[in-house]
Amino acid sequence: MDHTQSTRRVMAGAFAGALLILVASTVFGWQFGSDASSSGPGHVLADAPPGTCLTWTKPDASDVSKVPCEKPHLFELTLTADLSTDANFGDEAPFPDELRWAQIGQSWCAEKTVEVLEGRLDPAGRLSVSALKPTQKSWENGDRKLWCGVQAAGPSGVLYPIVGSAKAIDQSDVHSVGLCVGISGRAVADPVTCDKAHAYEVVGVVDLGAHFPSEYPDESKQNALLGVQCPKLAAEYAGGPNVVEQKGLTVYWDTRKQDSWMAGSRRVDCKVGTQLQDKSGLAPISGSVSKDKPGKIDIGKEPALAQVPVAPPGAPAPPGSPGTDVSDQMDDVSIEQNGGGHDTGGSPPPTSQGGG
Repeated sequence: MDHTQSTRRVMAGAFAGALLILVASTVFGWQFGSDASSSGPGHVLADAPPGTCLTWTKPDASDVSKVPCEKPHLFELTLTADLSTDANFGDEAPFPDELRWAQIGQSWCAEKTVEVLEGRLDPAGRLSVSALKPTQKSWENGDRKLWCGVQAAGPSGVLYPIVGSAKAIDQSDVHSVGLCVGISGRAVADPVTCDKAHAYEVVGVVDLGAHFPSEYPDESKQNALLGVQCPKLAAEYAGGPNVVEQKGLTVYWDTRKQDSWMAGSRRVDCKVGTQLQDKSGLAPISGSVSKDKPGKIDIGKEPALAQVPVAPPGAPAPPGSPGTDVSDQMDDVSIEQNGGGHDTGGSPPPTSQGGG
């Protein structure tokens, strides 16, 4: 096997493992209480039907409000569950701990959310199932409401804006070209500016659906296509066919499993990164390979320091921080509403930083 291809497969495996950790660790429950005042979150959610989109700016979501799903939002409601219908959650039941809340969210929200979305929930996509749960005070007052829905959370639990209804959008876990995804230890973390330690830099996005419009392409077909497309996009982004390699990095890419394809996900990231010298994980990289940002690339020899989250779990990422630019998402929604599709595979995508 070609050494470069072998390296790319190992790199892809490292990131796939990090993604599974991200999905498995998603916390169910930002605390809402229906005992709030008439202007509080309980009032906002009291009559909200499935498909309602919500946003907030405060870390505790106390300023939650409804917005059209075509506007940036942090949560889309899929169903409201009433735990009081279960004898295990009667008046004397203690307030659940985090592990118990995760179990409740899984059993009451996960499967039913997939049903509500008519199967359109990519298990490896950027949206994850979560739930808005009662506060301990409202629980003690008899509140057993659970609002299930989907959100786009970073590895730390910080929320990133979504544009469009979950039923309609391509849920592929892709990023805007030029965005750098952070690193914490040996695993991926929240987006950062590229001058800070990061796991990889996105150099292109390819729409597999534009190349395989009729049926799911197995991963060998995807790799054959992306093995041409991603190096081409990386060369255009970096300003030459050998720039990425000369800077000690490797071009690699994601692929889509069939269950993601069935949920409507078609796009994949092309990215550059590298491993630690002992192959034990991802190496921290500082600096950008973009031809528009000339400068030195530093590759760490030791695992990255733990990344400090930009906000607590459930809070929105600060405005203007990497990952909060929704211009690409707005363009996607506009294309979908006009009956079009995505095709970034044949030409260099824009290089503005952002994305979810």
